Amino acid sequence: MDDADAVASLKRLGLTTYEARAFVALQKLGAGTASEVADIADVPRSQVYGAADDLEDRGLVEVEQSNPTRYRPVGVEEARERLYRQLQSEGDSAFEYLESVREEYGTTEEETESIWTVRGTSNVVARASRLLAGAEATAVYGTDDVDHLEPSLRDGLAEAAKRDVDVTVLSENPSVLDAVSDVGARIVDVPQPPKPEMGAARVLMVDDDTVLVSVVGDDGAETAFWSSNTAFASMLTTLLDEFVADATDSET
Repeated sequence: MDDADAVASLKRLGLTTYEARAFVALQKLGAGTASEVADIADVPRSQVYGAADDLEDRGLVEVEQSNPTRYRPVGVEEARERLYRQLQSEGDSAFEYLESVREEYGTTEEETESIWTVRGTSNVVARASRLLAGAEATAVYGTDDVDHLEPSLRDGLAEAAKRDVDVTVLSENPSVLDAVSDVGARIVDVPQPPKPEMGAARVLMVDDDTVLVSVVGDDGAETAFWSSNTAFASMLTTLLDEFVADATDSET
């Protein structure tokens, strides 16, 4: 990491460009005047005063009443704690407001007559885990890639089973089935993929009314679509129910 990287990171923590540059410069100097800061930071001297005042307001800089005025930064650990605390406070306030907006405008229910898209494996896993957390009666999860048994998703399957949800995991891959042997799920060895084959990376069905299907693109990025209480979800869950029944019958 260099100065530019540090400035970029400090900006993501809430500092302005000039504040971040001045703060980095003061860490190098230990203490200094506006002229000294301007000499080593890409900040006009006239702008150093305002940046330093803002840093003082944030509790990141102490000011010596001298002529000329000198500035001293707080220690790195203290700065870290202050910025993290300020960032958390700002985030909490923003999310509290967003929650109040959803309540005020009646948008607390996500599951409307729509098909939703989720991009990125971490986001797909988060959505799948959230759907599992809401399962009341049944949950069916299918994948042929053991890498698609992420810890949070595997924990979600186990937690659902503990709530007496009828959990089924199906796969052609024995490694997948071995990996979920202790989660309390019914395990189904799939002899062949469903027809027509969807080319899915993972499939999740919850309570016969919610479905999530993901695919992995040529670039390795995972994208999922999910739907709940829709004609589309009903059609897919019916097909998956029939496939699970056929796969289960083939084992007996």
